[in-house]
Formats: sequence, structure tokens, C-alpha cells
Amino acid sequence: MLILGAGPVGLELAGEIKEVWPDKQVTVVAPAEELLPGFQPEVRADLQRQLAELGVDVRLGTGLVAPPSNPPGETGTFTVTTTSGDRITADIWFRAFGTNVNSDYLADGKLTTRTPDGAVRVTDTLNVAGYDHVYAVGDITDVPEAKMAGYAMQHAEVVAKNITAQLRGGEPTETYQPLPFPMILLPLGSGGGVGQLPSPDGPSVVTADIVRQYKGADLFTGRFTEQFGPTAG
Repeated sequence: MLILGAGPVGLELAGEIKEVWPDKQVTVVAPAEELLPGFQPEVRADLQRQLAELGVDVRLGTGLVAPPSNPPGETGTFTVTTTSGDRITADIWFRAFGTNVNSDYLADGKLTTRTPDGAVRVTDTLNVAGYDHVYAVGDITDVPEAKMAGYAMQHAEVVAKNITAQLRGGEPTETYQPLPFPMILLPLGSGGGVGQLPSPDGPSVVTADIVRQYKGADLFTGRFTEQFGPTAG
């Protein structure tokens, strides 16, 4: 199995594959020179150690000369050549790089003008710029931070408080400021993974056991089932 991209999505996918099929050969290829740049050295070192123990072949600082002949996610043996000159044969590959903001429904510009990346400009209160009663949360915002579920959940808490204040006749005063450092819970299967969370003293490295308890055991499905119900679409 070939995974193109060594960000959180690609690495988490590699861990899930190894969880179910420990004997499968999994290769991760990415042009990045290191895993999780910007995170604490202990986090990056532990991540490398765990991937090695799982037998995941991580090849950084390289790309592909040409894309695989197969569409992503479809089985069929193929061979690709990396820009480093290595040849990799696999039966399936997954794209785990790049992001696309799902904002085409705003393409006509009637509500707001999107950024070149397709995002929506928001204020500190997460109002869509120019509107007092329209909010945006999650990947669609132009907040300068990684597009991750954890941040989106924090956005939602801010917006919920501001909407509640307005319904009560007040002003939206709750604001959102991105952290000066990244945070992550990155499981590698149900028992491993690495994490970095905020603390009063700055970024705090958390253990694989904490990653498992909060995310790795069920990838948040239990949390969202309890919050939205088992039939939420």
C-alpha cells in the first residue's frame, strides 16, 4: 500500500492499516524533509520510533516522477519511480496531501467574496466579514491555522456563545484566537500515537495512552454519536 503525503491524515491512515493488516507493506512518500514540522522534538522522535516499530516505510524528501497509473483507492498492481530514483510497487494508493475547501456554493459572491484558496474571511468573533448575524466555523474560515477537527470544535463553542448572547439581546463578545503553536492528537491504530496539547506553560507532550483514550480507541465516533445521535448524517 502506498500513501502519498506524510501529514497527520496520511500517518493516521498508515496506523489504521497496520492495525487491521499488520503484515501489509505500507510505504509513505512525501517531499517534506521531516514529520510534523513545528511540533516538539519529543513528539517527532516518538512518532518516528512508533512508525518504525509498526514497519511503516517512510520516505521523506522525495516525490514521484509521475503519478500512479491507477486512480486512488482502486486496487491494481502498479510501479512508480520516486524523484530519488527508487521504484515502488504497490497494489493500491491513497492521496493524503492537499486540501480543498468545500465552498463552491458561495462561488457567485452574493454572500461574500472568497479568498484565492476558497476560504471565507471572518472576524475575531467568527462572523463572516461584513455580517453581524452570519458565522463560519471549521475549514472554510481564513483563520491562519491547520484545518483540523479540534480547531473546528473550538470555533463552534465560540459561535454558540455568540449566538446565545444575541438571542438574549446582547452583543457577541466571545472571540477566537489561534494558538501560537500547533496541537494534535495523532493515533497510530487503537493503541499508539503521539500528541501535543496546550497548557498554561505552552505546548505539552502527551502520552500514547492519552491519545488512545481521547481519540485512538474510536476516532471520536463515540463522542459524536453521543452528541448528535446514532442517525446523524
